[in-house]
Amino acid sequence: MAVVRSSPSGQERGRTVILNGMSSRRSSAVPAPQFRLATALVLLCSAGCAATNPGTPPPNETLVVLNTVDGTLSVLPITSPGPASSIVLSTDSGAATGIAMLGSTVVVSVAAPREILVVSLTGRFVRRRVTLEHEPGGVSMVNDSVAYVAGPAANVVTRVNIQTGDTASVMAGQTPMAFAVARGRVFVLNANLALACDTTAPCILGPSWLTVIDPDGNIVSDSIGMPGPGNGSAIVVGGDGLLYALSSGGAEEPGRIVIVDPVSRTEVGSFGGFGLLPRAIASDGRERLYVVSPTVGLMEFNTRTRRVVRGAESGIPLQDPRSLVVDGSGLVYVIESGGCVWPVPGRIRVFRQELTEARRVPAGICADASGLVKLPPVLPE
Repeated sequence: MAVVRSSPSGQERGRTVILNGMSSRRSSAVPAPQFRLATALVLLCSAGCAATNPGTPPPNETLVVLNTVDGTLSVLPITSPGPASSIVLSTDSGAATGIAMLGSTVVVSVAAPREILVVSLTGRFVRRRVTLEHEPGGVSMVNDSVAYVAGPAANVVTRVNIQTGDTASVMAGQTPMAFAVARGRVFVLNANLALACDTTAPCILGPSWLTVIDPDGNIVSDSIGMPGPGNGSAIVVGGDGLLYALSSGGAEEPGRIVIVDPVSRTEVGSFGGFGLLPRAIASDGRERLYVVSPTVGLMEFNTRTRRVVRGAESGIPLQDPRSLVVDGSGLVYVIESGGCVWPVPGRIRVFRQELTEARRVPAGICADASGLVKLPPVLPE
């Protein structure tokens, strides 16, 4: 009689022995100790191979500055520091008014002629020109296909498809100046100015406010009131997701930061202490906001404590600051214009988080708007 014995040992799993028969059968499986050894060798080989094949370098964070008089972009690599280079825009002298950027694309608004330029940073050339009906001001990119351009003299904003060149304008508020994109909506900051006035100071008609636009249908869906003084000039999304609008005021009334919740679409705070005519605002993506003013210099506001950390009385002196940005490591880049009437090159002043100055970099003539992008790394051949 044949007796079948199944081995209890894990080493002989899958093996059957016939004691009183003429033959025996063994599986072709690799015994467990050999299998474990083979697996270990494969893993070691994989680890060794991975160590000799490094991954793709991270994107290179890059500062881009618009020089309005000489019609160029200054491009300064940050992640891999190097000298600034220039891209020629071929615009009329002094005609460029604003820039926005996303990925490797920069959109430049040009007042004369009325158009926007779509610039490739990787190719370093103007790849499209789009004619506009109204004289453009500030500009913002919603995504890699859609940009919005302000027309402050006509009280309109224009949706531009930068891939096709199609445009569609919609009425905004009084003198739209700047944009923020949050929660799938475009928030337009209306300065509320009378542009035709006889004084050099801004002629403020009243408090500024926000117009809310659905970019998919290019439809105005709401408006959000703000406290005075008016003359809204800049707006940014903070690290907490709230909107921080800079209401610059006039020659006698100091400017303020107004906080707006983009979900409830209500004003939730307003803070002064930024002196006369603050001009630009930037977020570090966390809890710090930085503000520049030609009258009192560089200042700081904390969004978590809602406190003016460095206000008008302790601002760091600057020479005609036009804009500023904050990089991923917290360095603050302030753009000083240089000479716009007389051809004097501007400069980029770099400050550490504690607002001590780290270095200075030359820019073009009448340096103005600026922004940060992350460009693909240049791989070795």
